[in-house]
Amino acid sequence: RIEANDPEVIRLWGVQQYRKGDYSSAFEYCAKAAELGNVDAHAELADLYINGRGVEKDEKKAMHHMEEAAISGHPYARYELGCLEDDIAIGNNIERAVKHWI
Repeated sequence: RIEANDPEVIRLWGVQQYRKGDYSSAFEYCAKAAELGNVDAHAELADLYINGRGVEKDEKKAMHHMEEAAISGHPYARYELGCLEDDIAIGNNIERAVKHWI
């Protein structure tokens, strides 16, 4: 189903690569799944960007992907977006953080 561009299968394959420690492949698969509209893949990409796994560490891109997931109703992303907003190095905005947590 990867060949058929099934975004959920592509994301799951990316997660499997992540668990194996192949972060570059995890990034490629999750990026493709996000491009195809998979909300969970945006949250996965945010994690890869924030930790610099398989891709250069980039807080702005992490925030972008977490926002994409949160806007689509992803509860984990909403919580994590609040954490990113609260982080002094990234957002430093407790008021926005609290809005995500409520």
